[in-house]
Amino acid sequence: MLRLIKGGSGDSEASARTHDDLGVSELDFELPNAGAGPDPLALSAFAADNDAIVLLFQRDYHCRNCRQQVRDVADRYGEFRERDAAVVSVLPESAARARKWQTNVHLPFPLVADEEKAVAEQYGQPTRFGKLGGLHDLVGRMPEVAILDARGDDLRLFGVHRGDKPADRPSVDDVLAMLDRMLADEE
Repeated sequence: MLRLIKGGSGDSEASARTHDDLGVSELDFELPNAGAGPDPLALSAFAADNDAIVLLFQRDYHCRNCRQQVRDVADRYGEFRERDAAVVSVLPESAARARKWQTNVHLPFPLVADEEKAVAEQYGQPTRFGKLGGLHDLVGRMPEVAILDARGDDLRLFGVHRGDKPADRPSVDDVLAMLDRMLADEE
């Protein structure tokens, strides 16, 4: 059962939603990339070669659930590529910390450094515990997954999952199912 992604339900009302309706102020960004692909990574240019983009918003450099999530996605990255979908992991850390993270996880997809957390804010990545959560990502920042439709001239947000707790993130099967649902819709 896929309860976790907001948006992308396939009905006409949901199809008419904009990224603003799902709490995302802007889709495009450019960030330093410590993983595979161009550095810096400009999302709109990167998306031009794909039908879909999956953004994995991580909590912190030290988050074990985050490392496990990207490893699980990396293990099945061929299934994303079969769907002409690319994955981008967004880490709320400096480019140097992202490069160190990449040496530990060896991702076959981009790992961008969002040191100022501007892209996390733009995409509405949730935090908890007020000011304390804002100061310490590992305590306050929650995971998020956004699925973007890159077919056509403009990026469109298909769906977003905002975690309520550190381990609240969709499985790889759930993300692939959402991609299948999005790709089954006509452009």
